[in-house]
Amino acid sequence: MQNPLEYEFAGTIFGVVFLNVRAPQCCMLALMCSSDKPLAAIVRSAGMLRAPCLLLSTEAMEGKAGMELEAAFYLAARAFEEKSNISGKISNEALLFLAREMNFASALRKIGAKDAREFVLVCEKNVPLAKVKRELGLTSAKKIALSRMGKKNGAYFEGERAVEEMALARVRN
Repeated sequence: MQNPLEYEFAGTIFGVVFLNVRAPQCCMLALMCSSDKPLAAIVRSAGMLRAPCLLLSTEAMEGKAGMELEAAFYLAARAFEEKSNISGKISNEALLFLAREMNFASALRKIGAKDAREFVLVCEKNVPLAKVKRELGLTSAKKIALSRMGKKNGAYFEGERAVEEMALARVRN
């Protein structure tokens, strides 16, 4: 897997090299959706999009930053590379990271979509909106504008704290 971060020389102090690290711009798709189909049918259809997707509750998306969602997919892919994954699918592994859980049922209860009439669909790749609506049988789908880093909270942004919490959720004593 390629490293999605870009490094830029920032300078040296006392012989120590400092680099600026930049993540690429968000290329994922986040939609506020509704459908007349049962949620289980939507989940099955999401596999046809050929991109890992998450179906989240609208409450779970409140305050989420683009950086946090990207990191969930990135950490899931890394878990597969390192063979430390818990789930058999990248989308399920990303859900576990995003929920900061080790149990899939707990993660679904915590942040998973509960109703097909109102849910959020997050795809790792930018899938064409028309294809998403057609494949999933959505009655409505509206793009969500995600803040890249979230709000500033003290010295850090919410997205930065969330990424740290996700990574630490898998650390075992």
